[in-house]
Amino acid sequence: MAEADLLFMENEHFSLVDALPYIDTQLGAAEVAQQVKSIIEDEMGHFEPRDYLKSLPAPELPLLNSPAMQEEFSRVSMRVPLGAIDAKRYEMETPEGEAAETEEAWTEAAKVAQKSLEYNRLKTVNLELLEQWGKKAWIAHTTLVRGAERVLNNESTELRATREEVNKKRKLDQVSCGNDLRKLTRELEQYQHDNNDVEKAVRELEMEVKRLREAAKERGVDIADVDPDSKPEQPADAESSKASAEE
Repeated sequence: MAEADLLFMENEHFSLVDALPYIDTQLGAAEVAQQVKSIIEDEMGHFEPRDYLKSLPAPELPLLNSPAMQEEFSRVSMRVPLGAIDAKRYEMETPEGEAAETEEAWTEAAKVAQKSLEYNRLKTVNLELLEQWGKKAWIAHTTLVRGAERVLNNESTELRATREEVNKKRKLDQVSCGNDLRKLTRELEQYQHDNNDVEKAVRELEMEVKRLREAAKERGVDIADVDPDSKPEQPADAESSKASAEE
């Protein structure tokens, strides 16, 4: 089957569905299972069912489409009870009364008798055949059944082996992927921890620099040579003299 023929690919956003059952062990927790169930129930609340088999061709069912089966389906749909087998036509009755005086009645009785005799003859033949060939036919039949069973068992064994190989490959791939994911997760956590430490140290240094600047300002110490970013405040009379000179 080609990849484009897979039924699940007709679903929108099917590529977003992913699962790693061999490494997602937290899915077995009761709390997580309850959350998943709640999400599914919420989704099913506004889910619109669709015909997933619409794109597939209808199966060919020649036996079910036969006139006899269609007639039987109509009878069932109309709830008409199934008629019992008419055994009266197999009963041998001697014509009596006025019917005994007519040739047609005796002819019909003779036909029924002939049918009954023929049925009994066929029963006798079948019993004789069963007596002569029944055991051999049953042995031959059981041999064929055992042969078919061996073929089906072999096919089933091959399918199980193929399934196990697929599951083993999936497990190995997922375990390998899980190791990479755990390694990347540890690296991410370490980077985040290091960044937090660096940010904390930077804030502490900024606070220390601010404290030292304020201390230097209070003591009137010029630290421009060691801290170019600091701007010592000029006296008020110097600023006014500078402004007058500019005017």
